[in-house]
Amino acid sequence: EEGVMYAKNFNKDQAYLQQLKDQVDTICKHNAQIFDSAVRDKTVKPMVTLSAVKQADGRHPAVLMCSAYEFYPEKIKVSWLRNGEVVTTDVTSTMEMADGD
Repeated sequence: EEGVMYAKNFNKDQAYLQQLKDQVDTICKHNAQIFDSAVRDKTVKPMVTLSAVKQADGRHPAVLMCSAYEFYPEKIKVSWLRNGEVVTTDVTSTMEMADGD
């Protein structure tokens, strides 16, 4: 009941409501842009693991597997190099697997 009374009183005071709206434009939106930039412009390098995986049937040689974790922003490029040149044959990649972060 007390909250309803306060709300009615605040809503009747047009000068006070205009003051609050002005503060949104001059303070809140300005600060939101600063904080948004501080968070959005950060990057986190991926944690990368490289491992040799033996094929299940055991007849084929081990396969090299590279996994990247905990990076931001979500788009990264992973390439295999041989003698400094990008390898494009006999390479398989998977889509990003979401982990909820």
